[in-house]
Amino acid sequence: MKYQVITTPHALTGIIGNDDSLLVLQPGLLPESRAALDLLKAEGDRLLVVSAGPGVAAGLERIDLDRAWAGALTVPGKWLGRLTALPEDAAPQNALLRIALQQRLPEARLADSTLDDGRWTVVTSAETAQALATGWQRAHLGDVPAGAASRWLAKQAVSSAGTILLTKRYSRLLIGMTVVALLAGGIACGVYEMPALGFLLIALSVPLLEVFLTLSRLMAAPFGTIGKWPWARRAVDAALLAVSIISIDSLPHRTVFPAIVLVAALVLLDRRQPTLWLEPLRDRMVIAGFIAIIAALAMPELAIMLAGMLVLLANLAPDRS
Repeated sequence: MKYQVITTPHALTGIIGNDDSLLVLQPGLLPESRAALDLLKAEGDRLLVVSAGPGVAAGLERIDLDRAWAGALTVPGKWLGRLTALPEDAAPQNALLRIALQQRLPEARLADSTLDDGRWTVVTSAETAQALATGWQRAHLGDVPAGAASRWLAKQAVSSAGTILLTKRYSRLLIGMTVVALLAGGIACGVYEMPALGFLLIALSVPLLEVFLTLSRLMAAPFGTIGKWPWARRAVDAALLAVSIISIDSLPHRTVFPAIVLVAALVLLDRRQPTLWLEPLRDRMVIAGFIAIIAALAMPELAIMLAGMLVLLANLAPDRS
């Protein structure tokens, strides 16, 4: 994406061609309504309006007694030459609104209810932004199922420090690299006969991976997606499988079978909706932590078999109604 910074609205005429269309947004507008976006994407330039009462109350500019500017419009590039008649320090968005009204630009009315859910509102101060932040995060992150401990921890971490993390350019990359380092360290611990520590490192990687995915969702908001990044969770399964196989010192079939049963049961449980009290059994942090504790107190083989049995039993339980 290419950005150009200009110091005067007069410069727009040299950037926007006559056959182009310019999108104009009111300063401070939080433009996250899909309905408004669809209206703007429709064929032809247009001016978005709402009813005057709700619009003015939401911080939008009144046009007349009946309607207010909804904070967005698109204008033909050939109209921008009219800006040269205005002072260089004139507010371009207000000037373009006046030009659009004078030229009788077609209007599209936005439903007044669009202003109620916080997805199309004007942020006028830091206090307003802070008040909207919690609801904005909740809307884009959704609810975390009770018992999903690692996802709950990630959501709490992002809710507390998400603004800071999003403003740091390399924060997401560093978190991802830390996840990879923990998983690699877990496998290395298994190779060097420290299985309990290996499973502990895998358990620690899970909430960090969820923080990575949660930040990715916020960075893609409001209309983007994170693509195939959720498949990164399979890296945790691969590490669990590897450390489980390495940790069992026995014949090949006794080494491989419990590990495959555990990971396969976890993958199958992901495809179901278990009751809330069984939700922790598909959380890799809980499972890896459980194995780490039992392996430290007894034998890794016993820990892996116990975890596999618990996850298998969860697969046999009825789904959440």
